[in-house]
Amino acid sequence: MYDKKIFKSYKSKIPVVSVGNITSGGTGKTPFVVFLVKHFKKLGLNPLIISRGYKRKTKGQIVFNSKSEKKLEEVGDEPFLMSLICPETDIVINKNRKEAIQWAEKSQKKYDIILLDDAFQHRSVQRDFNILLINNNQNLSDCLPKGQLREPLKNIKRADCIVFTKSSSLGNIPNIITNSNIPIFKSTESFTLSDSDYQSGVAFCGIGDPNSFIKTLEGFSVKVLESIHFKDHQKYDDMSINKLESLLKRNNQRVFYTTQKDWVKLPDLFLKKYHGISVEMDIFIEDPDFKSLLMKKIH
Repeated sequence: MYDKKIFKSYKSKIPVVSVGNITSGGTGKTPFVVFLVKHFKKLGLNPLIISRGYKRKTKGQIVFNSKSEKKLEEVGDEPFLMSLICPETDIVINKNRKEAIQWAEKSQKKYDIILLDDAFQHRSVQRDFNILLINNNQNLSDCLPKGQLREPLKNIKRADCIVFTKSSSLGNIPNIITNSNIPIFKSTESFTLSDSDYQSGVAFCGIGDPNSFIKTLEGFSVKVLESIHFKDHQKYDDMSINKLESLLKRNNQRVFYTTQKDWVKLPDLFLKKYHGISVEMDIFIEDPDFKSLLMKKIH
């Protein structure tokens, strides 16, 4: 409908950069948005993040930052995590991106740049720079539910650039991508452990690419005694906590490893009872051409 001009996309008065997937998840969107926030902050710009707040328990628009004392359930796990990492950056929670942008245009805070989180499929808003993240370790041959594509791979044509994440090399890229003439970049990921004094324990996560989490632990020479992979955006309710406690008891362990995204959702009682170690991920692009292209597009 948008390609045929039946539906019109809103043109923002503020430059818009979109970060999104063509797969169901597991590309590192959240750390990539954080990377962009840090880049714009270094330039003295005031960025605003707009997110739908997936699986939040509230309705309507919410504007917050780390000082707002919002609960994770009110805003969603990924926006909540971004607020902790980027404490002075405002985040708007609204599934209606156009409405959120129109609010930002009228705001007295004067935002210089808008970052749309997970918006490749949301075409109601025009963007000045459309970034598509691809994890080349995922199944790029078929759409859901057989594969991991949200839409046919041919739709990469909407992207202004493609960034391959979580990929050790750029080998085995589908021809439809290499022949597209879309600029291609490769990200670099760095990981840190919140505690490096332990070398073994159980592990669990609820992310789009759980295998990459286990590989990261192996890279730190951590012996994973047993692991559980929950669904993406896992809610840690009584049932899931019981599973985790059984996992720890089965392996006679107090030590567990999980992702930063999962850590913020764990109950305080669970965190006090056991010794948790979180894996924190940073993502960046070393190629200076990326930032040159980015700044060219938004000016």
